[in-house]
Amino acid sequence: MEDNAHETVGLYLNRTRESTEAVLDTLRNGIYYLMSDPTVQGYMQLDAPLDQMARSQIEKQFSRVLFLSPALSQDKMSGIYLVRENDEFIPVRQDGIYQGATARIRRVYYQLRNLNSARELYLMPGDSEHSYLLTDYLNLNTMRPIGKIIIELQTAALIDTSYIKSVYSGAEVYFSRTDGQVLYCSGSVDAPISVPAGYSGDLYHQGWRLMPYRLQLDVFVPKADIVRSLRETVTLYVGFTTAVLLLTLVIASLVYWRQLRPLRGMVDTMNRMATGDLSARMEPTSYRETELMASAFNKMAERLGSLFEEVYAKGLLLKQAELWLLESQIQPHFIFNVLEVINVRCMAAEQYELCRIVSNLANLLRANVSNRGQQKITLEEELRYVRYYLELQKERYGEKLHYEIELESQDLLRYCLPKLTIQPLVENSVVHGLENKRGGGSVRISIWEEEDEIDIRVWDNGVGFDTTNLFQTDVDEVDNQHNHVALPNVQRRIQLLYGQAYGISVTSTPGNGTTALVNLPLDRGGGEL
Repeated sequence: MEDNAHETVGLYLNRTRESTEAVLDTLRNGIYYLMSDPTVQGYMQLDAPLDQMARSQIEKQFSRVLFLSPALSQDKMSGIYLVRENDEFIPVRQDGIYQGATARIRRVYYQLRNLNSARELYLMPGDSEHSYLLTDYLNLNTMRPIGKIIIELQTAALIDTSYIKSVYSGAEVYFSRTDGQVLYCSGSVDAPISVPAGYSGDLYHQGWRLMPYRLQLDVFVPKADIVRSLRETVTLYVGFTTAVLLLTLVIASLVYWRQLRPLRGMVDTMNRMATGDLSARMEPTSYRETELMASAFNKMAERLGSLFEEVYAKGLLLKQAELWLLESQIQPHFIFNVLEVINVRCMAAEQYELCRIVSNLANLLRANVSNRGQQKITLEEELRYVRYYLELQKERYGEKLHYEIELESQDLLRYCLPKLTIQPLVENSVVHGLENKRGGGSVRISIWEEEDEIDIRVWDNGVGFDTTNLFQTDVDEVDNQHNHVALPNVQRRIQLLYGQAYGISVTSTPGNGTTALVNLPLDRGGGEL
């Protein structure tokens, strides 16, 4: 209950504060503008009475500042007067919009002429209808008062109580100065304005200070009015909620009965699909929502049928692959036995160089066979295979091929990476970069750790190639062209194992060599994929 009153009264206070402060701010800015205006300053410093032209010029200056503000209206401000030192009263009027009471303003001037503040409003004894803003008009050269500006306000219009009265008919509003003098009240002048905010007996009180003015706005609401307003609100809310619920039940019942028939057919179709009938399809319906469901279900059923056929076909291929694997496991042993015989014969013939070549080839083949089915190996093993491969190629190219391997730290050798990551990149550099280059070239492999990843760079000074669409080319098409198939293959394997954040970036320009940069996570071999 108190929250409801606090919110309602707070809304009124906030609206009234904003409108009142807007009026007072406009008046105060207008006063400061007139004091700084050279034309008005000149007229105010004249000793002789002002003629009609001078008065019109002063009125024009007032109008320019004050009447352009939407906050000011005839019902809030009833008169503006400029009083000179010789007691000459200059009423400011604009096409008769203000009904000035010169006699009343004269009484205000003579009784309150010693008051001076642009932050306070004053009352004339016996006049509760008006409040006044009085400020000295200063000579800006000497800072001496040379006149008075008097603005008469309709206090009841300034503090409009229609909103709060429409909600709480017994509410009382008090507009006062901070020294306690009441400027306006809709009830008893002797109201206890000093009571604290909140409930005090049968009254609820809330106040608001108008800044930067020395003015205060207070509202008192009887507790009975708050209870009555809350009861009316609850009654209205309950009635509205009941009507909405009844309407919702009626609409829901209609929708339920209209949707029930097609939904039953859809449920039957789903049950057929659940029992394994992949040919089950939903019939079209006359409702958009169920039609969307039926369309989505039919698409899902088509997709499931296609996937079933695809899985069946892949199962056949898997069986064939298993048979091929069993057959292929026999062949490497025959090859190793032959290579071993060749190696023994070379040693017997003291062909040690040829013996070393055969040994490197056997080690390279044995590495591939021994790690069959294993996705990841250590960096140490990978570099061993790379050296086997480069030594074999060096036998082929001789002095035309130079290579070096730079390793930042021996600790890096214990990390894992996908099998055959570096060797295909080195093969790409040798076969496609250096083979067609006159005079041969160099391959450099650099490995280092940076933050939480391993960076591997394979550089060559070969003929280079165009990297456009390197990783978008179809694999079969690349293989037929005997192109750089290893690069997209390595890229796919890395991203399958570690995600899209890792992979290969290739920089190459025809005639200027190639650089392939691989970034991998620090994989300590916690689990084989």
